[in-house]
Amino acid sequence: MYLEIDMGNTRTKWRIRDGLNIVNTGFFFADEGLDQLDSIMNPYIERVTAVWIASVVSEKQEAKIIRWVQDRLSLKPLFAKSSATICGVTNAYKEPESLGVDRWLGILSAYHRVGGACIVFSFGTAATVDAIGADGRHLGGFIGPGLSLLVGSLLNNTGRIQLDSTGLYLSADFGLSTSEAICGGCTSMLCGFVDNAIEQMRLKIGDEPFELIFTGGDAIRLLPFYSSALLINDLVLDGLKYVMGEC
Repeated sequence: MYLEIDMGNTRTKWRIRDGLNIVNTGFFFADEGLDQLDSIMNPYIERVTAVWIASVVSEKQEAKIIRWVQDRLSLKPLFAKSSATICGVTNAYKEPESLGVDRWLGILSAYHRVGGACIVFSFGTAATVDAIGADGRHLGGFIGPGLSLLVGSLLNNTGRIQLDSTGLYLSADFGLSTSEAICGGCTSMLCGFVDNAIEQMRLKIGDEPFELIFTGGDAIRLLPFYSSALLINDLVLDGLKYVMGEC
């Protein structure tokens, strides 16, 4: 039985996996602490034999999870790392280890899920894009601000631009109020992010078919604008097995 953990900038996702079966799963926000896992783990303490972690957080935060795993499970956690090639997928970066491990795991998982060319869009704190050819070759990608950063930057750096009580939603229409204009502007930026990635993919592979894969906390917000996209919530967690040798 495995404890798999995805430590992101905003949320930490976790799941208990027994072979192909997901036994339990959940998440907690980064500022909530590891106490969230204590009671949940009680039924599994004697059964978990390995802890696999994908992390994009600081070494200080990683040190906390290492201590927690050692104290609670008497295990040494294994951290996933990006590499030049594994399980039939080749990293495009000149320095492969510098590719964010969350992106690398998403690339591996997406390619093996669809069995061919695809573009992975992750909409979290950051918005990222990674393109993969039919032969498993990573073609590169983009990194930009995610929805919360787009809105937060706008609101924090302007004096009179604010959202009204309706809050944030995505819309492609012109806004008829300041709040509507914010929603439409952020939507346009994120859709442009997606559309340009699709255009660049076409330039790379021509008329070959490829899949669009959405993941991340805000992915479901974008899904109505791209009905053909596949929503895969645990793409990073699904990718851990490839890095850990289960090709």
